[in-house]
Amino acid sequence: MKPIVIQEQPRLSFSRTVWIAVDGIRYRLFRAAVTVAVIGVAVAFLMNILSESFIKRAVAANTRDRIARSRLVHQWAARLMSPGDAEGLLRELAADAPGAVAEAARFGGLTAAEAETLRATARRAARLLDFLGEINYARRRQLVHAYTGVDALGYLATADGERSFIETLNRTAAIRLPFSREELKALIADWPAARGRLDRILSGRRAAVARLAEARGGRSILEALAGAEGAFGDEIRAAGFAFDAQTAAPEVAAQARRELDTRWIERALDVRVARQMVAQHFDALPGDVTVMQLWRFVASESNAARFLEAMKAAGEGREGLTAERVVELAGFRREASALERAARLTVGVGGGWMGLGERLSWLLLVSMLVCAIGISNAMLMTVTERFREIATLKCLGALDGFIMLMFVLESCMLGVVGGIAGGLLGAVIGMGRMLAAFGGIAGGAMPWGALGAGVAASIGVGVVLAALAAVYPAFRAARLAPMEAMRVE
Repeated sequence: MKPIVIQEQPRLSFSRTVWIAVDGIRYRLFRAAVTVAVIGVAVAFLMNILSESFIKRAVAANTRDRIARSRLVHQWAARLMSPGDAEGLLRELAADAPGAVAEAARFGGLTAAEAETLRATARRAARLLDFLGEINYARRRQLVHAYTGVDALGYLATADGERSFIETLNRTAAIRLPFSREELKALIADWPAARGRLDRILSGRRAAVARLAEARGGRSILEALAGAEGAFGDEIRAAGFAFDAQTAAPEVAAQARRELDTRWIERALDVRVARQMVAQHFDALPGDVTVMQLWRFVASESNAARFLEAMKAAGEGREGLTAERVVELAGFRREASALERAARLTVGVGGGWMGLGERLSWLLLVSMLVCAIGISNAMLMTVTERFREIATLKCLGALDGFIMLMFVLESCMLGVVGGIAGGLLGAVIGMGRMLAAFGGIAGGAMPWGALGAGVAASIGVGVVLAALAAVYPAFRAARLAPMEAMRVE
């Protein structure tokens, strides 16, 4: 009897399998286009949300930074007029503000070692205060009773306060400290000495503030800071403040002069001739003229010159103020308004998964699910249309794995095309919407690296989504019996 020899099943190369999948797409171009459109829409939606989230976070960070820099003069005005309190000083030291440790050492007469020890204690104390501020009221009452701020730290430094705090922690497993128990004990032990040093620093600050009040004479703090590059800046440094002559002084002086000029221009609405000039320009009643209309009026050099001449004629002129300076101030005012608007629009940005927020995260998940169902439906229809082709391939020796791989590859190719189209479209739409909302602020803060990574991730999501959605249709095609497929009319 002749023996039966089973030969190894021939296998097509991967490249040949890819070309067969490409042919399948080419012969069913309309259905492939529909599948690409489904993937593209889903990926575009994903990328649109991601791009808006990335840009909003970049705009929020940029806006906060620019607003903080523009308010440097107000920060210094507040510091030079008030010594502050213990908690504010503690947080300055904990935040490692430039020059804060050296300044504290001068005001408090501390050695370098004492200042560094105080900063380490301030860091732990700030973390504990943030922790107490985040937990709910009932638990905070259990831990520190009605004490708040540095008074709560003072309570913990007492024997009864420490014992009650530790016992409450032991009873309530849900309360987790932001650091270890050893660090807590170190903070409690160091706090009395730290509080004494903080009080010494505050006493030194009070003396410095009183000295600067004398140096100002009858001038307001803004008028004095307008000369921060000169004698008044020397007085600030002599009083003990860390007021850098090369960086802080010129910026503070420029902002002080800008603030004084801005206030003078806005007070011009109290002058009848100026109000009538603006009202006539905008064809409005004098009583309806607003500050923003005044700034729009003086934004052109010719109007600014007319405005200054009218104010001078009314006996309200300002020495040294030119039309060019007024136009420059109008530009600063527009920028400040744009920053304030951007800050309002980005309040709360960054919460939730990837900074999207809970609502958008769920919406995104649902859209991906709908996309997967759409792809699966399209691929199932493709399998139904190709019963005879699948049967023929099986009769010619194609294995189940080859059939499954062919359909998954076909879906992945559609995923690549749809992902690229959707990723680019979503990025363009997202950037367009953000530019329309934030204008030049968004353009200057555009996170190109994050957007590029988002496009790449979106394309990857499109491919993975297409591949996963094609698994069941491909499995069904692979398990199809040849004779059953041949019988399909």
